[in-house]
Amino acid sequence: MSNSLELLQGPIEDIQKKYEILSDIVSEANDKVHGSQSHIISGSNNISLVVYYEVPEGKREMVKQKFYYE
Repeated sequence: MSNSLELLQGPIEDIQKKYEILSDIVSEANDKVHGSQSHIISGSNNISLVVYYEVPEGKREMVKQKFYYE
């Protein structure tokens, strides 16, 4: 298994959509999101969300390419 993380930043509505997309992609790779941590960026409606996930060996790059380039 390969462990990885993604840092998502922006308005709450955008982060919700990005989290759902990432979760779907990780599920397609036959594994799951393990957890996340969020931080509110003061003075704005933005948050920073760290998402931890695990995918089968060799699938990490496929997940990252699908998430960032599709």
